[in-house]
Amino acid sequence: MECVIYVLLIFSSSLVLSIGEGSKIPRLGALRSKKLTSISSESVAKFYYSQTLDHFNHRPESHTIFCQRYVMDFNYWAGANSTAPIFAYLGAEEALDDALSIGFPRDNAPRFKALIVYLEHRYYGKSMPFGSGKDALRNASTLGYLSSAQAIADYAAILLHIKKKLSAHDSPIIVIGGSYGGSKYLSELVEILFVLSY
Repeated sequence: MECVIYVLLIFSSSLVLSIGEGSKIPRLGALRSKKLTSISSESVAKFYYSQTLDHFNHRPESHTIFCQRYVMDFNYWAGANSTAPIFAYLGAEEALDDALSIGFPRDNAPRFKALIVYLEHRYYGKSMPFGSGKDALRNASTLGYLSSAQAIADYAAILLHIKKKLSAHDSPIIVIGGSYGGSKYLSELVEILFVLSY
């Protein structure tokens, strides 16, 4: 699956280059002429999702929930009826507040009329299972739920919840992430979203 995604990315890049500058097809990229500014708290809506602690086991403690934070920026979104995309920024090893200054989603959202969703990784920021960082990191039993597989399932659950909540069934999700957030999650999340949405 990873090879397929890379091939698609290479193909789409060469297609954009061959179409040329006069085309009407929007292209992803950083707008170098604009100065990046941080998002004001008035332009975004913050939410908490009741997340399952363990997506893969069926023991009673697996059904424990914790609040996972995410932020939606509706400033550029054309709405669910327009099939405008959802840009989902996958948080990594940092609090969500730090991710809100990432310019790539905001630079490209106006051209695509996209909704931007920033997702906080479990065990970071305010998305802390067991109530606090001290309790979440106290031993191997509680720390065992901190894995990339659990995080991928978290993101899939939240994104499907958002699509349902906003009646955005036809809005494609474009996932964005850097380093750990982008490399580990991209292909797995695409597979999960595809399977769960059908």
